[in-house]
Amino acid sequence: MVDKPVHFEIASKWNNVSVFCESYESLMLRGSVTQENPDYSPLLLVMFPVTIVTSLTAIFNLILKPFGQVTFVSQMLAGIVLGPALLGKNKEFRDRLYSPKSVMVLNVFETIGLIFSIFLISVRVDMSVIKKSGRLSVIIGIGTFVFPFVITIPVAHVLRNTMKLDSNFYLALPIIASIESSTSFHSILALLTDLKLLNSELGRLALSSSLISCMISWSTLSLGAVLKDAAEAGVKNAWMYMHLSVVVTVIIIVFAFRPAMFWMIRQTPEGKPLKESYVLAINIMVLGIALFGEVTGHHSFLGPVILGMVTPLTPPLGPHLTAKIEVFVWALFMPCYIANVGRLVNLYSTEYNSFLAVECIILLSSMIKSIAIMIPSLYYKMPFTDALSLSLLLNCRGIFDVQFYTRGYRLKIVNDQSFGIMVIHATLASAVITPLVSAIYDSSRRYVAYRRRTIQHSGRLTELRLLTCILEPKNVTTIINLLEASNSSRSPLAVYVMNLEDLAGHTIPLVQTHRLDRQTSSKSTKADQMVNAFRTYQQKGRGRVLVQCFTAIAPYSTMHDEVCLMAFEKSTSLVIVPFQGTNSPFTKFTIKNVLKMAPCSVGVLFDRGQFMDSRSFTTRRLMINVCLVFVGGPDDREALAYAARMAENNNIMLTILRLVAMSNISTDLVEEANDFNMLNAFKTSAIQSTNVAFIEKTVTEGAETATLLNYMGTDFDLTLVGRRHEPDSPVLIGLSEWSEIEELGVIGDLLVSPDYKGTSSVLVIQQQASVVEGMIGSPKYLSKNNDMKNSLV
Repeated sequence: MVDKPVHFEIASKWNNVSVFCESYESLMLRGSVTQENPDYSPLLLVMFPVTIVTSLTAIFNLILKPFGQVTFVSQMLAGIVLGPALLGKNKEFRDRLYSPKSVMVLNVFETIGLIFSIFLISVRVDMSVIKKSGRLSVIIGIGTFVFPFVITIPVAHVLRNTMKLDSNFYLALPIIASIESSTSFHSILALLTDLKLLNSELGRLALSSSLISCMISWSTLSLGAVLKDAAEAGVKNAWMYMHLSVVVTVIIIVFAFRPAMFWMIRQTPEGKPLKESYVLAINIMVLGIALFGEVTGHHSFLGPVILGMVTPLTPPLGPHLTAKIEVFVWALFMPCYIANVGRLVNLYSTEYNSFLAVECIILLSSMIKSIAIMIPSLYYKMPFTDALSLSLLLNCRGIFDVQFYTRGYRLKIVNDQSFGIMVIHATLASAVITPLVSAIYDSSRRYVAYRRRTIQHSGRLTELRLLTCILEPKNVTTIINLLEASNSSRSPLAVYVMNLEDLAGHTIPLVQTHRLDRQTSSKSTKADQMVNAFRTYQQKGRGRVLVQCFTAIAPYSTMHDEVCLMAFEKSTSLVIVPFQGTNSPFTKFTIKNVLKMAPCSVGVLFDRGQFMDSRSFTTRRLMINVCLVFVGGPDDREALAYAARMAENNNIMLTILRLVAMSNISTDLVEEANDFNMLNAFKTSAIQSTNVAFIEKTVTEGAETATLLNYMGTDFDLTLVGRRHEPDSPVLIGLSEWSEIEELGVIGDLLVSPDYKGTSSVLVIQQQASVVEGMIGSPKYLSKNNDMKNSLV
């Protein structure tokens, strides 16, 4: 029995191998009670660096977040602080944190963390990105590796022959040139997630280009590394053995692991998480295929990358895997990797000539890569600022690029000076580039409309285009009944339906198109129910209703991009989104951003059950009572335009409740004139209608408004109201201070509050807010009177 760990080295044919022998009891830390040296505890050897790295990363995140910095910068700074450059200069601290046994334990945890993290990132990869890649993506993807690779390697040979460099740099410079020519798709994906650009047009182009570039560079560099290892080991026919092992890996994954995953999905009821045994089985697959790679001679990451790419994104597999594994990996395993990276970065050992040579290679590679991106981008008519942003993004580095550096260091093809310089440059480059991209590129700019896309400004006989969002199965019936209520007899209706799916882990955004002329699968999912219901609705429309269904898969934080892009491409006049409550991430992120960026008007629907009956309104009752609360302003006029279309349906009984202040002293005569003209135009057009009623009430303050709405709340099935009003309007005095839900406005917040006695559903409407500033953007920039009259006549 060995009381204390014993360390000795064995000289093998290829390397000096460190071996540790220790008793089982020393694995357990009993602490100061037994007067044991805590340095002998492997648990402490892990928890000590994990705690320090996590704490430093959190501190740097807190400091740098206001400056637009991404997580990678904070992680690298935490590692560098622990290294020989700062805290590691203290011998006692360094010996405790980076003792030989500690380094061994950190290496094990680091490898496991990288295997799982690269697998989880690969799970997010939608291989259809390559199929859908346009010519520009392919050109950029190939050019960003080939041109830097071809140019920088000869330059590296020239530098090492002309500059007085350490002998270690003789082989290192060409290797550095090849590594710096590569682009890591996983790093770009993590960067775009941090910058919330995943759903943007620029983000899609960066993802597809980096994926193509990464596949080419990964294949080239991995092949070189394997052949070098085989040559040093004296293995003949290494090329054949490597290809054979890769083929076997692909066969195992495609014909064994992937079918097993689909079987797990079929065995899991919809809406239920994966069984723990299934999650454990997938973890074993990841580790097993990585082990197979190490045993057969290729990189241990290759198997997890392929396995991640073929893993189905279909719930519950994609989101549940992320939720189960990702937090643990990034909280425990990755800090060990960051600590290990910091251990190898020593600024004080860097010589001037070495620094100059490596920086020359890195900067030259970045410059060539930027040229290879910008020239084709500008040729394909991309705006200069977008082309510049794309070149900056693809020159950014991340934690998976640093893994390439680490791999080169451990293969002894990159020395310690080169490694430190590359890590420092990657950190500083990301620190500079990410704020620049945030300042240059505005993803919402592409949604800015240069003409009005509202119901108010649509021709009365032209096709009305609506985009409706489905978040839960119950929304399907609600939306269909609302559409039936608003379908006029004078104009056709085009409905675009988006089934919104949130996937944990910020997966790559994906939009699927559903064909109504095809039968859905036997397993009824939310998307299948949506397609079936809207197919029936379109058939009942008898040619006057056109429906297209889509499914958008994206995180809530960027889901608004999918909604806004669809509204922009389909030229819709109104987007209808369901309200999910104040604490819902859908409300906090998606609804809030849609209201801010949508290229058309937006309606937020709060349903109290009036629209959830599976039977249509036309078969359920003779009349649907709709109330429009009109205070004034562009949003109320948009609600009036929508109500006017609904009134053309004979099953609708429309009541317009106009609230007028007793002390009606208007501060904006243009606004008042626009309200007056639009109301008069509607009254003239509806003078012979028997299903339209006008009520005008004079109120003195907000309390009287609340009382009136409470009194009339039980008389209607649906209440329409504008979202934005003049804050100093006498009609709302006293209500603004109590308003809690900004997305619904003052009156909308009142109508959905628990204290409200009404039973009607509420549709809060905001007129198009993203028209070029100075035209619309605020209630003071309004349409001209003749536009309003045309919308109602």
